[in-house]
Amino acid sequence: MTTSERQVGVSDGNVVLDLFVLQQRIAELMELALDGTDVRPAEYAVYSQLGIAPMTPRDLGARLGVTPSTMTGHLAALARRGHVRKVAQAEDRRSYRVELTASGRRTLEICRTGFRAMLARLETGLPVPASEVRAVLAGVERTAAGVAADLRAEVRRPQAAARPGR
Repeated sequence: MTTSERQVGVSDGNVVLDLFVLQQRIAELMELALDGTDVRPAEYAVYSQLGIAPMTPRDLGARLGVTPSTMTGHLAALARRGHVRKVAQAEDRRSYRVELTASGRRTLEICRTGFRAMLARLETGLPVPASEVRAVLAGVERTAAGVAADLRAEVRRPQAAARPGR
């Protein structure tokens, strides 16, 4: 391996490092697809989810795997552009859903043009059908979530045992 090659699938690597490097490549693809739109890749993810249906910030964060504070930042950026609005929920007036405005929908459609073109090129070049790649990724996500839960529990256990009176 030369120093200019990406570290994916090489014998001295591992799955976590491969996924990290792949994440960098996907970020590059998304930036190229969104070039000229003034929308960042993470923001496009929010636009795309709100293009499906209005959602609460909590639901958006859960779908995209980001923390509440990160989601707040993304929504603030979209709000500054006038691309989202808050809509109170009838069943709980303290809670709200976020929906795209007409301007936000136009921006989503502009972004989708570049994104879909990039996605088509990527999927065409895959060594297996995209559905198989997505099935493997879903399995990796489930496994990673389980490992993360186990590791969080292990981190908490020593802290609890160290408290006086236990």
